[in-house]
Amino acid sequence: MGFVPKNKRVVKIKHVKLSDATTDEQQHKKNTTSLSNITSEVIAITSKEDSSLFIYDLRNGNLIATFNNTNNDSNGFCTIGSEYFATSQANKAMINIYNWKKDQPIYKTPIQEKSGPICCSSDGNYLVMGSASGMVYLWEISTGTLLRMWEAHYNKISCITFTKDDFYIITAGDDGIINCWSFEQCLDRDVSLLRARNSFSDHSLGITSIVCSFGGCNSRLFSVSLDRTCKIWDLVTGRCINSIIFPTYLTSVCLDSTETTCYVGGGDGIIYQTDLIQLNPQSIQLLNINNNNNKNNNNKNNNNNNNNNNSLAAQSFTNENEVGNKRKTFNGHSKAITSISLSMDGSLLISGSIDGNCNIWDTFSRQIVRSIANTIKGSISSLSVFMNPIDSLNFNVNGTAENNKKASDPIAPFEKYSSNNIDRTSVPIKLKQIHDNENIKITVSNLQSRIENTFVSNEQITNHTNLENNNKIIELNKTIQEYEKEILQFKKQIQNLQDNNNALKLTNDQLSKQFVLYKQQQQQQQPQQKSKPAKKSAKEIEEKPVVVVTAASQETMPNKKQKTKK
Repeated sequence: MGFVPKNKRVVKIKHVKLSDATTDEQQHKKNTTSLSNITSEVIAITSKEDSSLFIYDLRNGNLIATFNNTNNDSNGFCTIGSEYFATSQANKAMINIYNWKKDQPIYKTPIQEKSGPICCSSDGNYLVMGSASGMVYLWEISTGTLLRMWEAHYNKISCITFTKDDFYIITAGDDGIINCWSFEQCLDRDVSLLRARNSFSDHSLGITSIVCSFGGCNSRLFSVSLDRTCKIWDLVTGRCINSIIFPTYLTSVCLDSTETTCYVGGGDGIIYQTDLIQLNPQSIQLLNINNNNNKNNNNKNNNNNNNNNNSLAAQSFTNENEVGNKRKTFNGHSKAITSISLSMDGSLLISGSIDGNCNIWDTFSRQIVRSIANTIKGSISSLSVFMNPIDSLNFNVNGTAENNKKASDPIAPFEKYSSNNIDRTSVPIKLKQIHDNENIKITVSNLQSRIENTFVSNEQITNHTNLENNNKIIELNKTIQEYEKEILQFKKQIQNLQDNNNALKLTNDQLSKQFVLYKQQQQQQQPQQKSKPAKKSAKEIEEKPVVVVTAASQETMPNKKQKTKK
């Protein structure tokens, strides 16, 4: 035995078999892999032509799961909490609701018109949808009740989203207008007519994508449009802070978590990166400059300087910065970009295109790290990044749909039409406490008298209402009789008018016949008048003989004259 100090304790070491050690290591690896699968980020990719949704691991690119019957268009996918998601079916009046444990929809809910972009609130209690007619539908997810529907735009709604604090519902459409609706007013049934809190209409063409930064109702809104501009809006003041012009039409936009860089997808297949810190600060203070212009109209120099500052408000991405930095672009797609998204830490950029490729980029080097293009048949309609909600051990375990529906009690199928009366399972009632006092004495006779009084009062009320109804019925009958008399008079007048019209038709026919006869007579007389002078000339020629003058006749002529004189 060796020497052991007093302060130290002797610890007995147990001998462990090698087989037990290997099993512990395997269990530890299994636990770590399961944890990594749960805590890792995934990409949800939807394809309209393939009618399926694919879930890929963001870091290694492995296919985790596929979901069928998800034929959705752009912005037609949203997660509901951490257990469910919904997709709007393109060119169909239907919304499908899925559970992450089942590859088939648990509910196929029909709606009034063709579905469009959808979005869920941050708490997972409400879902909104925009339609092609400009209507917005709001459902409560737990009960499936259609709480409200209202007209938000004149044309098709292309984008819809909530702010981070669920204070606003923001809608954008093909009419180039962005509307901000108070979510509190949308839930208030006493408010019959909704009006937008803020409305932005600086875009000249349809809006394709919007994204709201952190800060809730005090945040900034980024929007891209087909007019080749990306505009930054302030939700507090309700005005445009800055506008950036790009060389092509824009289809999607996203921000990093620090809100220092903005990524914009273009129709030429290029992703443009803009540093928001390097934007000209004078353009952000455009509102103050305009106010100074109104105050200093007399000073020409100040006006010229202010006008130069105003021209910097709409900055162009095609121009290089004064420092000489190159334009930051991501080149790798052959067709238009449909959707882009960022990882949680902002180190990876994910982009989807019409060419069917999903590229994962390194935001620092702007190079492709990985490309997903084998399993997707058609173009990519939407793309989103979130934490992995699928447990590979429990995926698709419940074989029948009934078991899945039992597990999904918090979600009900959506209503097609709104119902004003909401059925409640329990009604809270507060009863008064009756203390035992000597002065309070309730007897059967008192109760009977009260019941009789109530019956009498009810009879009086019914009689009064019946009289009022009878009087109203009599008045209505009188008005009906008067209207019937007027209708008879109108019928007589109509008959008289019809008779007059028939008489006029007869006279018109007679006159037309006489006119035709008169024309025929004139046509017959005209050739007769032309032929008469020819006949007369022929008769005269026959009656008057031709006299031939000769020399002998000339000698006999004076003798005849003499005879005549005699």
